[in-house]
Amino acid sequence: MNPMFLRGRLQWTLLAVTLISGGLALFFAQRNDSGVESVPTTIAATTSTTTTTVYQPPITYVVQRGDTLFAIASSFQVDMQALMDLNGITNPDRVEAGDELVMPPATGFVPVAPSTTMLP
Repeated sequence: MNPMFLRGRLQWTLLAVTLISGGLALFFAQRNDSGVESVPTTIAATTSTTTTTVYQPPITYVVQRGDTLFAIASSFQVDMQALMDLNGITNPDRVEAGDELVMPPATGFVPVAPSTTMLP
């Protein structure tokens, strides 16, 4: 007999046995008639959040003649006490034309410098 024929036939037989046994393994794994309960597998994912702070320069306003601190706070929709605290004003009736006021940001804190975000 030709040795190449046997060699080729042996390879085809091994391939057929491998495919059949793989198919049977999948079939029985899906049926699960072995009496063993399957346990659901849970995979916990860990995520990290990165917060980036963007620096925005503070908004300033130059007091005009006839302005009141209450009217300025109302027009910028900010709390008058926060406006006073930020600008060091102790008496709301003591704002003069030409004074430059710094407006508090909408977030409620004053950014002082650009920040960087470091990777965890």
